[in-house]
Amino acid sequence: MSALDILLLVGPVAAVMAWGALALHVIRVQRERVEAHELMDVVVKTLQLDEMRHLSIETRIQRIKPLVDRASRDMVMLVAANLETEREAFEALYEYLLLRWPERPVVREASAHRTRREKWRRTASLRILARLQHADVMDLLEHAAASPDPDVASVAFALLGRSHDPRAADVLIAALLTRRHPASRVAVHLEQSPQPIAEKLRPLLQHPDPVVRLWSATLVASDTHTEEGFEWDLIPLLDDEDPRVRKAAIGSLGKMHGSIAGEAALGLLRDPVPYVRAHAARALAEMGRTDMAGDIAALLGDADWWVRQAAKESLHAMGAEVWRVLMPCLEHPDRFVRNGAAEVFQNLGIVDSLIVMEAASDGPAERKIEMLRQITSAGGVRFADSLVERAGPVVGARIRQLLGKIGLEHVEAY
Repeated sequence: MSALDILLLVGPVAAVMAWGALALHVIRVQRERVEAHELMDVVVKTLQLDEMRHLSIETRIQRIKPLVDRASRDMVMLVAANLETEREAFEALYEYLLLRWPERPVVREASAHRTRREKWRRTASLRILARLQHADVMDLLEHAAASPDPDVASVAFALLGRSHDPRAADVLIAALLTRRHPASRVAVHLEQSPQPIAEKLRPLLQHPDPVVRLWSATLVASDTHTEEGFEWDLIPLLDDEDPRVRKAAIGSLGKMHGSIAGEAALGLLRDPVPYVRAHAARALAEMGRTDMAGDIAALLGDADWWVRQAAKESLHAMGAEVWRVLMPCLEHPDRFVRNGAAEVFQNLGIVDSLIVMEAASDGPAERKIEMLRQITSAGGVRFADSLVERAGPVVGARIRQLLGKIGLEHVEAY
């Protein structure tokens, strides 16, 4: 038998044995991992027993020591770093870490990393120290927020965003300014911060970087501590050269419901950038400026679909009192305007109410019939068909007759 024959015979057998050994190793590791999690579940549940809560930490640790001594340091850290672990269990596990591994302080591991394993321990340590409100945690979080590693920085941003330490907002704003990491990633945690941030962001509304202006304008409205009159700082941004900043400014003004914001927003309905026009319409609706419904209705014929959609949704949000503004739109030469107005009527429930009442009446009012004719004609064939379909087989037959009387014979049997 040649060497090649031996190789062809032994090779597949060796490969199968190697794969088998690897599979057994993976199964063993997975089983150990499951057992470790189950062990720590028992430890946590033991610490949460009513008879354990009134005991000192030292006594609690002695009670769980036979169990937790079987767990690795990483597993204890994993459970301690979990925000869902109750306070009593967290405190006992943290003290246990210090007692069992005094040569590896959590503070040191939270300060730097080189390997993937060390990075995991660093982020877990940061979570533990933040929950503990350790004296050094803000320095460690500031250092982590400036880290080039996106995973470490993201954990720092999340912990800073939940912190009640006034310094936390300053660290996040500094991260927003340095732009080492995406500004949106920092902004989402600033938005959730319990700290008052509006006053800290006020100077940044005039920052030379448009991204900083954009997020500053966006975030001031999320601060529940924002004082009245802050809108005066946002109004200059409605003329910003960057359309993203204009959009953010009008969005925040809409949330503030300021007295001067409506007039300021009116000009943006004619902005050259479609998404700015759309946000201006939504902002006016959020302010409840029904007196400007006519200006928003003009956008029903906009060349951009998103703007037309924003106009329809904004008019719908303003409520039934916009019907007088919409009536002239039903006779508009632009098909988009006619269809859009009819859709708003339908979404407001006006059409359904009118047509059901008139279909059930033996003597429908001519004025209402004319109004229905205008709305249904403007909405088109599908619009009329949907009226019959939504009414059901009984009322639908009466509605079909009524639609026939007003010249919409194209509606077929339900």
